[in-house]
Amino acid sequence: MFYKIIIECGHMGAGNGLERIWFIKGENPLVVLQKARKLPRVKRKETSLAIKLIQEISKEEYISGINNYREARLYQG
Repeated sequence: MFYKIIIECGHMGAGNGLERIWFIKGENPLVVLQKARKLPRVKRKETSLAIKLIQEISKEEYISGINNYREARLYQG
């Protein structure tokens, strides 16, 4: 199964952060939640409060999301 996750990230001080979209493979939403809490820059790793959305997506959406992320990183340098 493939999931799109929106997570609050960043260490910009109390109450400040930015939301980032991740694309993760997992057996079920609970496994994905556990993986998401271990991702870099996730705020409040000890809780699940940083996880804003877990949405199951198709394999095509997953591949497209991963490719778009890679392209964006190439353009940023």
